[in-house]
Parts: sequence; C-alpha cells; structure tokens
Amino acid sequence: MGEYWIKSIGIDIGTSTTKVILSRLLINERKDGFSLPFCRIIDREVTYTGSLYETPLETEDMIHIEKLKNLLSKEYQKANVNLKDIKGGAVIITGETARKENAESIIHYLADKAGDFVVATAGDSLEGILAGKGSGAMKRSEEINGTVTNVDIGGGTANVAFFQGGKAVASLTFHVGGRLVRLTEDGEVEYVAPSLFKWLSYRSINLKKGDILSYKQAQKLCQKLSEDLFAYLLSDDKQGGELLLTGEHNEMFPKPDEILISGGVGAMMNDAQIHTMKDVARYGDIGPLLASVIPTAFPLSSVRIKKAVETNRATVIGAGMQSTEVSGATVHVQKELLPIRNIPLLKVQTTKKGEWSSLEFSRRLKEKIRHAKEVYDTKQNPPFALTLLDMPYCSYVILQEMAQVIYEEMEKEFQKENIVVVCEDDVAKALGHALRKRCAKVVNIVCIDGVQVADGDYIDLGMPVGGEAISVSVKTLAFHQQKEEKE
Repeated sequence: MGEYWIKSIGIDIGTSTTKVILSRLLINERKDGFSLPFCRIIDREVTYTGSLYETPLETEDMIHIEKLKNLLSKEYQKANVNLKDIKGGAVIITGETARKENAESIIHYLADKAGDFVVATAGDSLEGILAGKGSGAMKRSEEINGTVTNVDIGGGTANVAFFQGGKAVASLTFHVGGRLVRLTEDGEVEYVAPSLFKWLSYRSINLKKGDILSYKQAQKLCQKLSEDLFAYLLSDDKQGGELLLTGEHNEMFPKPDEILISGGVGAMMNDAQIHTMKDVARYGDIGPLLASVIPTAFPLSSVRIKKAVETNRATVIGAGMQSTEVSGATVHVQKELLPIRNIPLLKVQTTKKGEWSSLEFSRRLKEKIRHAKEVYDTKQNPPFALTLLDMPYCSYVILQEMAQVIYEEMEKEFQKENIVVVCEDDVAKALGHALRKRCAKVVNIVCIDGVQVADGDYIDLGMPVGGEAISVSVKTLAFHQQKEEKE
C-alpha cells in the first residue's frame, strides 16, 4: 500500500466560456497478489485556475478549432505544464457548444492530445449533474435531510440537478442563459436564440435582431425568464417554464429544500446592481442583468436559496484519475469488440432487498436506460457498460430471465448495438453465454466481473492479459470545493 500525488487537468468548453484547471490528486494505492493496483482518491488540491476565455466561434454553428488550440496552448504555457506529466483528466464540451457541427471533431482532436482522459460531449443532464457535484450541491445533500437542487445558469442553458443523500435523483434543463440574447451598449439586439421564440410569443414580448431595447424592457425580459424558471421548480404555475424546457424531460422531480445557484450567471448574482444598458451589455449579452434579478425572482417559498461555493468553474473543477484492474478470470469476451475507450457506467439494481423479480428488474432497467439517454451520448457503440448490483443467488432460471430482460430492453432501445455488462458477482461467463444465445451474430458481447466501480465512472476495456481475463481502466471524475467563507 502507498500514497502518491498525480497531476490532473480539467477542461470545460462551454457556450460562453472555456476554462482550464490543474489539480493534484493524492492517490492511495492498494496492492495484492491477485490483481493489478487498485487506487482511490483521498485528497485533491487545485494548483492552477486558468482565465475565463470566451469560447471561440467561427460561425453560430461552428467552433473555431485553431483558436481553441491556441487558447489551450496558451494556458498550458501559463501553467508551466507538460502534457506528458498529466496522469488523468477530463475534457467536457457543454451547453450549446456540444451541439455545434464540429463538436465531434474537437473531441477526437482533444482525445489524441489528452491521452487517457475522459473526453466527451456532455448532454444537458450530465452537465447539470457535473455542475452539482462541482458546486458542492451533492456534498451538501449528504448533510441535510431533504433535497438540494443546483441551478447552473450559463450562456445557453440553466441545468438543474436534484440531489438527495449524496446522489443525483433527477434533472431538468431550461433555455435560460446569458448568451441567448446578445446586444450592444446602445441596446441594439444582435442575436435572439430561436429556442426563446415560443416563450417570447407566450409572454407577448416582441424581440428580434435589430430592435433597440430600453433598460426597462431588458429588465422585464430577464425578470420574466427567471420567474418562469423558478416558478416551475417551486410552484404550481408551470406554463411559462414548460416553454423553456429542452427536449424530453422528467415531469416527476422532488420539491427543493435548498437551492444553490452556480454557473457564469450565478457567479455575478451578488455583484453590484445593474442600472444602465452599458452595465447590462458589458459582456455583449444579457448575462449581468439576468444575474442581478435572480434574487427577486423566487415565488413565496420557505426554500433556502444561496450562491454556490463554486460558480463559474462548477462543471469541471477537478478532473480525473484512473486505476487499472484485471477482470475476473471466468468471463465472456468477444475479442472483436476490444479495445473500448471511455464507456460510461450505468448501474442497475438487480434485486430489491434480495428478492428477484424479472418484472421489477425490467422496470428498473427501462428507467435507467431512459436516464442514460438523457445524460450520456448513447450514439456510441456500445452506448454504456451495464453494471449489475445486488445480484441474487443465480439459479439457471434466474440467470435466463435476467439475460432475457437485458436482451429485450437493449434490442428495443439500441437494436444492433454491442453489449457490455459488468457483474458484481462471479456469473459473467454464464450470463455472457446466455446473452450470446439471444443476440444476433452482429452483436458482440463482453461480460466481466471482479471490477470495482462507482457512480459517474467511465471505463476502458483492454486486450486479454492472461487466459480470458482482460485489463480494465476505471476512470473517476474528481471534484474540489473550496471551503465556504464565514460571513
């Protein structure tokens, strides 16, 4: 057993800003004679916090790759860091930036430069959950008896994540953000996001490119945006908020007991009051004014509301580390599928209080797959690694029922996508064979056990290292929260 520090990097390419953060992670390494070292993070320390840069755009639909490369190179030089010394990290493309036409090519570029990092576009739900972890909301939910809700308001969206007992239980995303309306110091509107059109019509607000906004008109716009967002979360008046919601959404979410505000807009919430259009448009958008009206936008409620400990850099505060393990020796592996990089883990309870029910397992798996499609980029093949928890004693009948449920739900949602399953117990070989019998020959199966994983982890699956066992790298995102200053 030993302890050592590694260098880690976090890069967040968001709608409005791009930022780089360097960390030191203290790793506790445990060794035994049966596996490669197992590691866990026991301390973390931010060593460099980069400047906030405006995310470079070539057009409204394209990220300027060369300018982004130069921006990151500049930060590496300022931090005096050599990428060869970085042992872990995360590069997350978030918000409206993740929807740009060339987002995928940027991911590939960063993946090539970043080595064994987690490199991914973050869907709205994942972005909200990451922000809630980085802002301190998840940790805060471990300290109170109730629901802590993090509202991360950035340039393009407000990502809302609900936490109970240290776990994310629901998420929502609204078209509310500082860059959705861009304007000059004279109040001339340079851009209005199409995502606002239906809501603007509902609120009888006439707004289009070329209009001249007065301060009072801009204030009304921001006030109504904020009020409709928080009314949806805290009251029965949901009509305006519904028009701001993105895509499909979970209508069932817990009532917040405490709300934290993070994100670039959240960071400005307690700034000096905004009085003129020059104050409003100091960043070329409505962000400062939106931030200033948030404290007055809440419906009458007993909920506690405060600015998060971390705001601007809540999405990726720390970065990542990885530990290498070896799967169990009795596994089912089709080598055609290997190697695989950066697969998110989807954890599903197989039993409830030790009782097996194929119907209940099917229900839980459906819900988890629905959540995964909101949170992760499930267009990759395989879309995720299905991690089975609380395995029952697996008789032949139970094993066949479990394989049938997994096959049916994966076939229904993903058709011919390959399947990766991680088992807690030593049933991987038998379950893999049962799945293989049910799947078409074009679907490859990897079913492994003997690997320790946690919520939010990603894994890499390597080639066989001896017999049927394969190497597995578990990548854990790490977060750092500053201590809250005493008033």
